[in-house]
Amino acid sequence: MVPRAILARGRDVCKQNGLLILSVLSVIVGCLLGFFLRTRRLSQQEISYFQFPGELLMRMLKMMILPLVISSLMSGLASLDPKTSSRLGILTVAYYLWTTFMAVVVGIFMVSVIHPGSAAQKETAEQSGKPVMSSADALLDLIRQKEESWRNIPSPG
Repeated sequence: MVPRAILARGRDVCKQNGLLILSVLSVIVGCLLGFFLRTRRLSQQEISYFQFPGELLMRMLKMMILPLVISSLMSGLASLDPKTSSRLGILTVAYYLWTTFMAVVVGIFMVSVIHPGSAAQKETAEQSGKPVMSSADALLDLIRQKEESWRNIPSPG
């Protein structure tokens, strides 16, 4: 009699909090998988296979953030009367810009303090013997590659 009540209560909790439970389990499985795979020497192709779902998720999130924020702001302001919405609209835009600015400042500060990826860059540079590429070099290479691709086009005639 008691196990049935416990199972029924467990099912109710899972139905109500299923997404939360799956999210926490996914984080735990991801951490365990990351710790386990770190000890193994994976090829570059295997690493790219593990990176692909995360990169895809991050690209989709980046693609959806701005339209979702703007549409939610617009729909919220559209439901108000015109007098209130003008003042509230200015405050909302100012708040959004301020929080975005603060997020950028905190992000830049944390990157300058923590230096994420520097250990991985040093490790790959030591293994490959190639010089370490900085973020600025990576950004400049976007421009350089375009210029070089234009130079490699054969001239007509």
